[in-house]
Amino acid sequence: MKIIMMRPTYKPELSGGTHLAVDLVEDFIKEGHDVELVTPISKQYVDLVDVKADECKIHRITSNFVKRDVLSRIFRYIDVSKKMYSTAKRIEGADIIMTHSMPPLLGPLGAKLGRKMNIPVLYWEQDIVSESLLSTGIFGKRGLKQKISYSVAQRIEKISERKSNHIVTISEQFKKMHIDRGIDSSKIDVVYNWIDTEQVFFVEREDNPLFDELGIPRDKFIVTYCGNLGVPQNVEIMVEAAELLKDNLDVLFVIIGSGSRENIIKNLVQEKNLPNLMMFPLQPLERSHLVYSIGDVGLVIGRAGTSKNGFPSKTWSIMAAEQTMISCFDIDSELSSFVREGYCGITVKPDSPEELKNAIIDLYTHREKTNEMGIAARKYVEKNFARKAATKKIIKIAENLVNKRS
Repeated sequence: MKIIMMRPTYKPELSGGTHLAVDLVEDFIKEGHDVELVTPISKQYVDLVDVKADECKIHRITSNFVKRDVLSRIFRYIDVSKKMYSTAKRIEGADIIMTHSMPPLLGPLGAKLGRKMNIPVLYWEQDIVSESLLSTGIFGKRGLKQKISYSVAQRIEKISERKSNHIVTISEQFKKMHIDRGIDSSKIDVVYNWIDTEQVFFVEREDNPLFDELGIPRDKFIVTYCGNLGVPQNVEIMVEAAELLKDNLDVLFVIIGSGSRENIIKNLVQEKNLPNLMMFPLQPLERSHLVYSIGDVGLVIGRAGTSKNGFPSKTWSIMAAEQTMISCFDIDSELSSFVREGYCGITVKPDSPEELKNAIIDLYTHREKTNEMGIAARKYVEKNFARKAATKKIIKIAENLVNKRS
């Protein structure tokens, strides 16, 4: 079976979903299948590409739209989506196309390409863009601009879900949304994002070179946020919590990330000049076990309503590295229920620096409980969100779609 995989990022570019794509490509190949990947790449990563290290043939697409403002990002999405379609349609011998929810036009264009090639399309949904527009307020919290953008995004999503042969989504909440929109439940499978626990694991501080490389003191109680610095993440509340705890110099906040709001966060950190907060760029994917072993506590942060449009993949990396988690996420979300169910940490309502501060003080004060939760988190993710079972399910879905056409 030959798969055309169209997705928003791949290594060496750093993003929350890159490890999922690498794992899935590797496991497709292990099962004897052929993968040809089409993906955009930001220009700053082009020189880092090592073609010899690629697991499969990869077509990397660049765009001249590089600014991070909303309009430039829209133009970039349109530009790379068209280029990805043009590139993918020249690939020969494919049996199935696997598309993605980002960039938003990829779903409809992938479905169109499937009809043109007369092969099935598997839609891998990681985001609900229409709900993201509401929760982040990118186009305002109300008014005509917001209504139009929401309507357009929802129309694109409906084309993707109706025209694709099958949907793999990442939460039961997302599946229910599709069913409410009239999609047959038999067309949808839930496969939660996963983590390779052989690649991400706890590393003792004295054995972790990042402490020396980045100048992070080993004797502090460390709270980390690692990942995307975008609008949905609202990392500002971590900075505000650090300000509330600035007199307790035994608690250190560490941000390791990049994204559309990176400069805004940097400016905020510089403006507040906090002695208890350090900020660094993202590290390469192969150092994830070192990154997630830095903190006693790992944060998952999302604005109110974010659970309707995404599920942070960093969740499982935090757990795999035996970090206790504070979920600053919708209290009624699946993520928060997993944290409570597995005794993996503390859940607090989103957008509240005060509640985040209180949770940190609780874990700082009760170290034995914090250690117990970290160990429980590792066990929980090993039992429920391991790589092998998840990728096997997606591969089986793809194989069944192809076999139905045979």
